[in-house]
Amino acid sequence: MPPTKPLLVASLVLLSSCWQSDKGHLEGRETTAPSNFNFLGRTSPCYLEVPLPTPRAMRVNCFHIDGMLHIHSNRFAKMPRISGESWVDTVRRDPRVRVAIDGNIYRMRATPIDDSEHRVAILHDRGYLYAWDGITIFSFSPR
Repeated sequence: MPPTKPLLVASLVLLSSCWQSDKGHLEGRETTAPSNFNFLGRTSPCYLEVPLPTPRAMRVNCFHIDGMLHIHSNRFAKMPRISGESWVDTVRRDPRVRVAIDGNIYRMRATPIDDSEHRVAILHDRGYLYAWDGITIFSFSPR
């Protein structure tokens, strides 16, 4: 393989790890968050909207623990970005978010789970054999 191909492949891998798919604005109807999210099952696709000067939403996977809504990042979420910042950093700075699930939009407050043992237990329960340091978990409560 010519020397430029490995460099190109490495560059594409690095760039793809910095990418996050933004949806724009959430679609659906804003409603009161349920007291229990156990209807999500083990995992459910949802959209998380973060509050920037212009809100942006991205697809993530929601899950519940004892009925409480949770979302975790991928392990590359803390890597530098070409443009903007990771949603993890945005939510840590301003935890007021909206979450869309099945056409319903809920106003929520995100709380990072920073306790190492709790974080590892959640990731192992989610099926991760290794709890990568880059993965951030948030629990959500209605606001």
